[in-house]
Amino acid sequence: MSTALQIINMSQDMFLLDCPTYEDYLDTFITRNDYRFIRNIRFCRMLVELGYRSSTEIYTPEQFVLHKAAAQESLWPTKKSTIFFSDHLKSLDPVLRELAIRERPNIQKMLSTIIFLKHRLKSGFEISGYIDYEHSLRRANLHAEDYIDWGGVFEERVVLKPKRSHLSYFDWHKGHVYYNNSDNYAVVHDVEYGLIFMHKGDHKKICVDISRELYSKNCTTTMYFSEKYGHVIFYDHIIRKKI
Repeated sequence: MSTALQIINMSQDMFLLDCPTYEDYLDTFITRNDYRFIRNIRFCRMLVELGYRSSTEIYTPEQFVLHKAAAQESLWPTKKSTIFFSDHLKSLDPVLRELAIRERPNIQKMLSTIIFLKHRLKSGFEISGYIDYEHSLRRANLHAEDYIDWGGVFEERVVLKPKRSHLSYFDWHKGHVYYNNSDNYAVVHDVEYGLIFMHKGDHKKICVDISRELYSKNCTTTMYFSEKYGHVIFYDHIIRKKI
């Protein structure tokens, strides 16, 4: 995309800064006549999402967060002390590219992503775990104890692996299971639904069992595959209230 087009698109996205939530964004396309004749705000928003109220592209919830983060960054650049590790990403690995897309909005605390991945040890046995992405990125910026070298991950010098210090860690061969609260999430154990993470800012809960619809509105769950990392699941939660 040319620089001129980028500037135009950025200018068009500035109004997103006046929209605290995705619903507020959808409401900007609803007219007085819509309210008068339809009289159902949810149906009005659905019509907007389907493209019936605007000739311009309507963003999905995830696109809304990403475009809003870009608009915010253009006005108030993140402090230079904060390192964006994905800036030097050259790999076409699908998982690394998805991590790169999510890095900036996570650092800006507009999006909160939990990553689930598995890693096969040299012994042939697997370990797996859930990672609070923003928490891990911040620890890497601070060079905190046992931090993940995200620069090395994006440059493919280091393989991303679950650690015992993450939200959860499973070593099925040894029978070791670890759970840890992070700055963003509290670990909750539900008798019926299993492992749940509750965001400490807006108290929204995320059920990691993708076969369940419980709390499904609180996050968007997507799975990506790469030859290097296998299947990786991203739980993306749009933050309603920052910590």
